[in-house]
Amino acid sequence: MNKVTKARKYNSSKLNELLDEVTPLEMEQTKNKMQLAARIEDLMRAKGWNKSQFADKVGKHPSEITKWLSGTQNFTVDVLTEIASKLGVELASLLGKQQVQVVYRKEIVVKSVAAPTGIKLTTPFKHGIDVFGTCFYTSQVVKSAYSQLYQA
Repeated sequence: MNKVTKARKYNSSKLNELLDEVTPLEMEQTKNKMQLAARIEDLMRAKGWNKSQFADKVGKHPSEITKWLSGTQNFTVDVLTEIASKLGVELASLLGKQQVQVVYRKEIVVKSVAAPTGIKLTTPFKHGIDVFGTCFYTSQVVKSAYSQLYQA
């Protein structure tokens, strides 16, 4: 049985100084790159591909894929379009924040050999159309003043 240890919180004045130099825009850029890399990897795994297989699909060396998945790559729109195409998703979906998690996938096909039958649906409502051509339903059990005045 593996023992899970929590990450220790580490405070360092030097580390805090370095982080204070990072602008909010740079933090957002880094976050977006990391999320994009994670999204690409999730879609890759959902297709059952490892880095080498994905590299073959996009015509790149596996080390290039490793760089892409590191979260530090500054992609061009052309490269992102190629990646989305090979993964079978729209570019907007690739950039979206949704997470893909495939737990188990199974295809079920149901075939019917019986001839289709008509289904009679009985409800306690009466169908009608008013003078303006609007469709309405009224209860057959309790008739409203409207249905009593305007019976078809």
